Amino acid sequence: MLRALKGPKLFKKPCLVVVCALIFLAATYYTIQIGEPSFNQSSCPYSEPIDIVYTWVNGSDQQFIQEMHKYMQAKANTDSSKKRFEDKNELRFSLRSLEKFAPWINHVYLVTNGQIPYWLNLDYQKVTLITHDMIFKNSSNLPTFSSPAIESNLHRIPGLSKRFIYFNDDIFLGMPLFLEDLYSQSTGFSVFLAYALPNCAPRCPWLYVGDGQCDLSCNVRNCQFDAGDCIEQKARTWTKASDLSLMNVTQETVNATTSTSENRFFHTGDAGPIARLVIEHNKKVLLQNKKLDRKRRNLAKLNPAYAEAMQFSKTIDGFLTSLQYTQRVFNRKFGLKMRYVPAHAPILIDRDIMQELERTFSREFEITEGNRFRHDDDMQFGFSYYYFLMSETTTKSTSEIFDEFDTDRSGSWSDREIRNLLTKLHKLPLTYETVDHFEAILMNCSELNTYPPVPTPVHERYVDSKLPTISKDLVVQCPMLDLLLSEKLGKVPKYPYKVIKNAEASWATFRMLISNITNVVHNLDEIRSKLTKFVCLNDNLMEWKLDENELIKALLYDFYLSLFPHPSQFEHPDHSRNRFLHMDQLGKWTHNHYVVKIILTLAIISLIFITLFNTLRRACCKVLNEYFF
Repeated sequence: MLRALKGPKLFKKPCLVVVCALIFLAATYYTIQIGEPSFNQSSCPYSEPIDIVYTWVNGSDQQFIQEMHKYMQAKANTDSSKKRFEDKNELRFSLRSLEKFAPWINHVYLVTNGQIPYWLNLDYQKVTLITHDMIFKNSSNLPTFSSPAIESNLHRIPGLSKRFIYFNDDIFLGMPLFLEDLYSQSTGFSVFLAYALPNCAPRCPWLYVGDGQCDLSCNVRNCQFDAGDCIEQKARTWTKASDLSLMNVTQETVNATTSTSENRFFHTGDAGPIARLVIEHNKKVLLQNKKLDRKRRNLAKLNPAYAEAMQFSKTIDGFLTSLQYTQRVFNRKFGLKMRYVPAHAPILIDRDIMQELERTFSREFEITEGNRFRHDDDMQFGFSYYYFLMSETTTKSTSEIFDEFDTDRSGSWSDREIRNLLTKLHKLPLTYETVDHFEAILMNCSELNTYPPVPTPVHERYVDSKLPTISKDLVVQCPMLDLLLSEKLGKVPKYPYKVIKNAEASWATFRMLISNITNVVHNLDEIRSKLTKFVCLNDNLMEWKLDENELIKALLYDFYLSLFPHPSQFEHPDHSRNRFLHMDQLGKWTHNHYVVKIILTLAIISLIFITLFNTLRRACCKVLNEYFF
């Protein structure tokens, strides 16, 4: 054999080494390629990719239930009800609606605690499963069963687009969705609001807080002690809070002569005959209300349907306690304001804005992430994001304000442009005194300094105008004018937005499902008759009504099928399902499968190499010696 190999002996082993190295490199490259999945994204019709993020949990999973019970704490302000986690195929049909009405979406990220929907096609290139440990800042806060804690970390998903749409799994699309529905260049972000934030205390709407008059029903911690309106009122002898809160509705009519803030309420010492009649009447109303409360409690004991309605009210109250907390946080930062509850609709999130929100309220979001279950001191995600978006401002310089109203770009303000400015500075209608006062300010400013000459265009002034040329230098260098413009027009929204009020009357449909078959059928038929852009079906079924709940689940599944009968690419075919329902199990199997695949691949390559070597060794070495040596 050695004689057959021509050339120096030193060339014999290098020949074999070169051939072996080439084959090994090819095998290694092939092995790496088969181990890496391909993620070819579909083309997006918009200038930037927009991803979708869902949060999902299967509350019927026994492993999940055991883990939840392990961490559950018996606290009144902890929400760990089973209905919050039970799966009724909402996500499956929401994805069907997404594929049907928003095919332009770039990618879907499904955030879970490690659970895998049995029907989810993990091989589909447009879906990625994300676990909580991949996004939480502090792993010691895991496991978590709190949706606010999870939502506050969604912007940390690896590979997520700069702007993404957050969907709850109980929301589906009833009509085509376009990016312009959520954001447009002309109007900015769409803010979907539903109804005013409920009272912070009985008989104390947020409208009363900080209105300049003391409302004793608002002088409690949850209402931030009426924003200090009741300070320095200790010397007075007030009526009872219940009387007072009812009297302030009629005060302006009964005691119209009283105008100062200190005298907007009746004193028990100097109340006149009309005031005493009002107080007596209100006491009767309060007594009737107490009787009605007792009747409601007695009726709830006898009538299960009435008890169900009361339970619904308590559920809503539990959700709103954290909203009230977030309202108080925003009051401290941005001032008192009447705010509204976000509608049940998807939210377009900008990651940069979300990061800024988190930095601004870092302590509050740390507490939220640390709550394993829903808690009263959670920062509500949608409410926080919307109102931070609308509350942040930036400063516009006097020079920028001048350019904004210099519509003809002449370098000076004409009389018409000054009129436009005045409509922004003062309430309408504009009076002669208002116009004359502003012109006097301009005249005074023109006499303070000597400014570089600016040509006055033709028709810049009215015939009877007395104003000189109002240049940018004049406006910027005039202290009085600079202060006026800065106070009135200097602060502008940092982010553009458009508020859609009462969104659940036009854009979104929200229905709370209770354990009443007639009620559920009626609600589902109403949705069928008038589909809106967004539809949210919220679960408030009573756990002890097992038979009714099973029938309602069947009705709900039939309803979904009537709208979206065809499976999406996110699903396996009907006859298939995932072998593993937890990421840890899938991870172990994938790792073992990958190792076995590499071993088999290398074994096959070795056999091929040995075969080729024995077959072609003479020819290979002859060619190498002839051309290289």
